[in-house]
Amino acid sequence: MQSKPSPAQLQTKADVGPPSAFPYDLYKGTKVWEIVDKAIEDLANNHDIAETTRRDYIVGYICKQLERL
Repeated sequence: MQSKPSPAQLQTKADVGPPSAFPYDLYKGTKVWEIVDKAIEDLANNHDIAETTRRDYIVGYICKQLERL
């Protein structure tokens, strides 16, 4: 028969330590960030795309993917 888990075993990542930093901070302020941000801004202003996620997450994700080149 299994015993019940202790409270320490039930802790989630959210319960431990401070919240994590923005995942794409290392790209902010870079030339690639500026270019991607401007491209997305142009597309949004032309109604070519609709942003449903915060812009900094979109830009950061694209920057991360471009790093793979």
